[in-house]
Amino acid sequence: MFSTFPGGYPGFGLLILRIALGITALFRGVIYLSETNGSMFLSQFAGLLAIAVGAFLLVGFMTTIISLIAFVGGIVILSLAANSGATVLSEIYALVLAAAVILLGPGAFSLDARFFGRREIVIPKKSTAPND
Repeated sequence: MFSTFPGGYPGFGLLILRIALGITALFRGVIYLSETNGSMFLSQFAGLLAIAVGAFLLVGFMTTIISLIAFVGGIVILSLAANSGATVLSEIYALVLAAAVILLGPGAFSLDARFFGRREIVIPKKSTAPND
């Protein structure tokens, strides 16, 4: 699921990308929770899901799957959005960020890299003892 976990400048770039998408999802979740019009259950569910997505993205846990959830949620929101230019533009922004994180991965500064990242492989030296 994870191809590489680049460090250095590329890793910081991926961290910034994840933070931008995570903060966007957190703010969107807070907005959904504060809305009182329409379906109360659906608004609260969407708000809690968006906050969870934002939190997971900020720490970089299950990044590819969570970004896919953010992308699909963005498509749904975009298809249901009113004809407000600001809503459509902010949703397209979130979709582009989610697509980039899906394609690039979490980077070295994430929990995914800690759990699934590079490992040092120690190959023992061949023994010189004769076979019995």
